[in-house]
Amino acid sequence: MLIKLKDNDGRVIQEVEVDDAFGEWYIEEERKQENAERKHRYWVTVSLDSLEYEGEWFADPSPTPAEIYEREEEQRRVDEFLATLTEIQRRRLQIKMDNPHISDREIARREGVDYKQIQKSFDQIRKKYEKFKK
Repeated sequence: MLIKLKDNDGRVIQEVEVDDAFGEWYIEEERKQENAERKHRYWVTVSLDSLEYEGEWFADPSPTPAEIYEREEEQRRVDEFLATLTEIQRRRLQIKMDNPHISDREIARREGVDYKQIQKSFDQIRKKYEKFKK
């Protein structure tokens, strides 16, 4: 009987002539080994604790406690700064933040005031912000 010897990848590396009894035993053992490997692949449970999680696919999209704290702290600082502004300055700053491409002249036109008042208002906001940053 002719049996085929295979490497770990299943490729035939050599054919060997053996007697029939040994050949049948070898083929039966090879079949048992393949069945055992198949069962192992499909039926052995895997502990999730033993897996390594990497990459954004496994990441939890919710913010971490540190990120939540940073956002709250940043919002607190923004609120603290906005409290230093007058109501008119806050309103004009909000208009500018909602539409960054709007000109001072357009804001002045909407409010019915001279555009120099708008420029002066933004200059005051900048000065207050510079003081606040320190």
